[in-house]
Amino acid sequence: MLSFLIPIALGIISNNKVQTPSRNAIVQLSSLDLSKAIQGWGSPSKDKSVGGNPISLDGHVYAHGFGTHSPGMLAVELNGGSKSFSATVGVDDEVPAGAGNVEFEVLGPKNRILWRSGVMHRGDPPKRVQLDVSNLKTILLVVTTAGKPYDFDHADWADAQFVVTGAMPKTISLQSKEKTLPISTKPEPAKPVINAPYSVGVYTGTPLIWTVPVSGVRPITFSAEGLPSELRINPSTGTITGTLTKPGDHAVRIIAKNRAGKAEHIVHLIAGETIALTPPMGWNSYDAFGDDVTEAEILANARYVHKYLQPYGWDTIVVDYRWYDPGASLAPNNPNARAGADLSMDRYGRLLPAPNRFPSAINGEGFKPLADEIHAMGLKFGIHIMRGIPRLAVEKNLPIEGSPYHAVDAANTSDTCGWCPDMYGVRGDTPAGQAYYDSLFRLYASWGVDYVKMDDTSSPYHEDEIHAVHSAILKCGRSIVYSLSPGETPIEYGKDVSSHANLWRVSGDFWDNWNSLDHEFSLAKRWLGYPGPGHWPDADMLPLGHISISGRSVGPDRRTNFTKNEQETLLTLWCMLPSPLMLGADLPDNDPWTLALLTNPEVLAIDQDSLGEGAKPIAEENGAEVWSRRLADGSLAVALFNRNFFSERVTADWQALGISGKYEARNLWLRRNQGVFSDKYETNVPGHGAVLIRLTRVK
Repeated sequence: MLSFLIPIALGIISNNKVQTPSRNAIVQLSSLDLSKAIQGWGSPSKDKSVGGNPISLDGHVYAHGFGTHSPGMLAVELNGGSKSFSATVGVDDEVPAGAGNVEFEVLGPKNRILWRSGVMHRGDPPKRVQLDVSNLKTILLVVTTAGKPYDFDHADWADAQFVVTGAMPKTISLQSKEKTLPISTKPEPAKPVINAPYSVGVYTGTPLIWTVPVSGVRPITFSAEGLPSELRINPSTGTITGTLTKPGDHAVRIIAKNRAGKAEHIVHLIAGETIALTPPMGWNSYDAFGDDVTEAEILANARYVHKYLQPYGWDTIVVDYRWYDPGASLAPNNPNARAGADLSMDRYGRLLPAPNRFPSAINGEGFKPLADEIHAMGLKFGIHIMRGIPRLAVEKNLPIEGSPYHAVDAANTSDTCGWCPDMYGVRGDTPAGQAYYDSLFRLYASWGVDYVKMDDTSSPYHEDEIHAVHSAILKCGRSIVYSLSPGETPIEYGKDVSSHANLWRVSGDFWDNWNSLDHEFSLAKRWLGYPGPGHWPDADMLPLGHISISGRSVGPDRRTNFTKNEQETLLTLWCMLPSPLMLGADLPDNDPWTLALLTNPEVLAIDQDSLGEGAKPIAEENGAEVWSRRLADGSLAVALFNRNFFSERVTADWQALGISGKYEARNLWLRRNQGVFSDKYETNVPGHGAVLIRLTRVK
């Protein structure tokens, strides 16, 4: 349930001229400015449901009212001029029977609950609220999710009205009064600093490429003590390459020098059966460019990552969605409009990058030239693929490379994707199906692919194909990180997915609205205990900065709709879980504040901590939550979240954390020590905000 600590009695003043109506005048809520409402989905609707239909509750249609969606709030300033407020509330008939999960509240001074509906669903009898509001300055009309993920929460305040005897009521905006939590924007020191991660995994006998993340003034020279003879470090770039032919954990002392000083740190290079020892960090093209990204756009963003982000651990560049369609720009982000398109493909039915979009792929070169250029920057290269085999390959019944089979033998023509018309499913539990995926990943390994995001795979969960791809990767001769999309991955497959994939989506496509971010808390609780080295629940990409360029992805061209507080909450939650961090912005158009958000090494170190232990909630009350996570050095990362609209006092109690004694608290977003505390740490957290601290035992 949402609860608000709101300065109702602060005397918020409007510049509008006060009107005094005749005695006992009826004023409909819908006659006021509803644009001041805050809600989780859609737009505030005057005399309509949030879906744009006449307001209807249990078969009765209402001429007036306010249609909204949880979580929502509308503040109305009365200034003692209203005698009463009344309304009929419920979940609108436009949603399916039984859907919706909301609770209506009317709040008065100091958060006092004047009236509460109880939890309501579609089909429940409407409830009537009739309140004496004499002498009240402000009331809040609140719709909560009742503690559950939203589910068609189309909430109506039907026939909502005031009996007015004095000053006219008017809606006001309170959220703008919320303080924005500051972050550190101070420049990094000139002296080298070696940043996380400090554990890097590679499959035994496969090539390693990894660049030491070091901030500081360039040029920097690199050296390494204890580096295995099979590996080498580039003294100018810090990129380590080579192949470890035997399993083992190699503790290597990395040394970085520049004109301002020197830094040293032990890094563990581990050859074995596990990769992605910490959650991958990088950039993906989808949020900015949808399904028609070009090679030039990929390289522009890669150069930005190389210059500004790789020193902090961001190191993977992923080409997303339908890179094989020469005509994708004819129907931006609407691949169903391209059904039956002549896709770029080799003679074995394996899709190739479209040369008109990726000129270096001409003459069947595939992604190898682009991957080589990305690798030359010290970065890793990844691609998005759709699950299955091209329908075009099945129609032509092309041979499967390196096998006696043909496409028809591998395909499951009854298994298709609802949003992309390019593929049939593969019968992964057959020799032909395995042969197809083996052939595909041999091709990707020859290109130098380090990361594959496989779409239309985990919801619903395609177990046989996931197993087949896992097997193909282990045979392909390259350490390819395997990522599954989209979510919500069913939790009943948790054990299977964590042993056959490195990353799997826990959410559907995540975009820049508070409802989606708020839902991630519920999803994170579902997957408690699953994060660990080599297997990470994935909360999805980070829709920050400039996204959907020219409307090419989802929604209009825009800067993220998240407030600064919400962006801090997003990064704090992802790093605490920990989740992979994949940026979606057009980075060359980045701004200084967003760059500071993405390059805080103390925050990123929480995500990249080598222990890999997931966070867990240790306190929850009225929308305020405290999460904690044990770190490799014995310290604790503690996040104080406020999922409400307005400020809350949030407390991290030592007993709940399972600790005792004196601890030094460091605010990681501010990069500033807060002092020594002996039994609790508490602070005010603005609405939709988060405070991230690191607690270190004082000896």
